Amino acid sequence: MFATKTFAEFIRHYLVVKTHTSVKKNGVYSSYKDYFISNGLSSEQALADLFKFASYYDQILNHKSADDRFNKILEHINVMDSKVVFPYLMLLMDLVHTAKINQEEAIQLAHILESYLFRSKACQTPTNRLNKIVVGLCDLSKEGGNLRLRLLRLLKANFPDDRKLLESLMEVDLYKQGNHLAKLSLVILEEHKTRETINFDDAQVEHIMPQRLNAEWRLQVANADKVKEQYGGTLGNLTLTKYNQEMSNKPYSEKKEFYKDSNVSLTREVAETYNQWGKEAIIDRTKELTDELIQIFPMPNIKEVNEEEITGEYTIDQPVNVTGKAPVQITINENEYPVKTWKQMLKIFLNDLWNRDSLNYDWIKEHDQISRMLFRPHNAPATLENGTVIETNFSASVILAIITKISEICDITDQVSYTVK
Repeated sequence: MFATKTFAEFIRHYLVVKTHTSVKKNGVYSSYKDYFISNGLSSEQALADLFKFASYYDQILNHKSADDRFNKILEHINVMDSKVVFPYLMLLMDLVHTAKINQEEAIQLAHILESYLFRSKACQTPTNRLNKIVVGLCDLSKEGGNLRLRLLRLLKANFPDDRKLLESLMEVDLYKQGNHLAKLSLVILEEHKTRETINFDDAQVEHIMPQRLNAEWRLQVANADKVKEQYGGTLGNLTLTKYNQEMSNKPYSEKKEFYKDSNVSLTREVAETYNQWGKEAIIDRTKELTDELIQIFPMPNIKEVNEEEITGEYTIDQPVNVTGKAPVQITINENEYPVKTWKQMLKIFLNDLWNRDSLNYDWIKEHDQISRMLFRPHNAPATLENGTVIETNFSASVILAIITKISEICDITDQVSYTVK
């Protein structure tokens, strides 16, 4: 067994880079042993490669690579607690080390991923399929080795756009979000304004309208309690300060005098821009700061991935228009099955499901719509390995929807993908 949690985690991420497959936390040792044997590695070869990638891993954890811009991205990803993307970052570092891409390309790709992570967390978008995406990103054989196209294609379906980001930041209590997202947003905004590095640990998040309202705030702001409840934790009501305790819940007229002398430009701007503080000011500032974040974490040109180019591997829950396309493979829990038709893909998926856990069929049959569609054959019946007769007269999109729904019911969405041509 591997001795420490960090080392086991490193090996797990290392194996994703090398094998392009998911590795369960309790299967790290056996997976590495299989990789070692199947690749015919000597002890010297294995240790040399582990040492090289361990160096990358250390640089990622401590954001201490040789490039300051790359380090900033690494720092932000660490703050967002997004270790699931570490394999891809290690891959990028190795591609730079072996001169397959240059540092600028690595920064651009990592920044697209950073933007996706920030927007997803700000919009509270589920990232449960990110592990599968990272596995796919580490397979350099896809998209003819075009890393940017591969990254955009896999992120395209769930990349929050500008409108969604603005709507979310207008509503979400960013302060109560995990992963220090409120502080991270403010630090990034400040760094972008001043081009100076801010000590993340020293900075404190200040609520301009305080979390505990006193009589003065209730007298000065109409419907103060309602405004605080709805907008108190949103981005527009937050700023950075180093004298948070001193400010407490003083009225805005007093806070404003402190803000004028702040060494944080983000905070000085509040005093310079707003004479009064309430709902309108919070909404206005939220819009302003969101516009800046949109520039810092831009939406990539997804149009680079046009629908006519749809080929390659996709996770089962990734919305794709497959009209006119043919499947060539379905992958279930690392088992790859060649297929020629969508009907065949449906049968293979259900056969695999039965062989791994027959109880899954009970769960499927409890879902009224799936049960009616599958287990009451009338137009194009087909027999599974267990003797069950199912209906197969469905379009490609409906078959994908059925497989996706069953994967959700059985909690195996992150284990299923398919390839089209």
